[in-house]
Amino acid sequence: MGLVLADRKELEALLKAAAKDPKVATTLAGRMVPGQGDAGEFAYGLLAGMVIGSFMASFEGKNGRQPDRDETADLLSIVMSRMPALRKAIMKQLEMR
Repeated sequence: MGLVLADRKELEALLKAAAKDPKVATTLAGRMVPGQGDAGEFAYGLLAGMVIGSFMASFEGKNGRQPDRDETADLLSIVMSRMPALRKAIMKQLEMR
């Protein structure tokens, strides 16, 4: 069945907000990966985790359960389709530093 419209809209809003202001993730990445690794990749993973974690906590709070298999597939499909916008926002933020 997948995510209901309200959950879908909430996830889209989280992704849009994350792409609009990735400053928290890029700042944390810069502090946690100062001389090793790639801060952009770290920020990308961190931001994705923050969005998914926030959505999952909200979903569980509203529904009293974890998403089922179809809902999880829908969640990951939506996130995957929006990840290029998040990466672009992160790279733009890192270039501004």
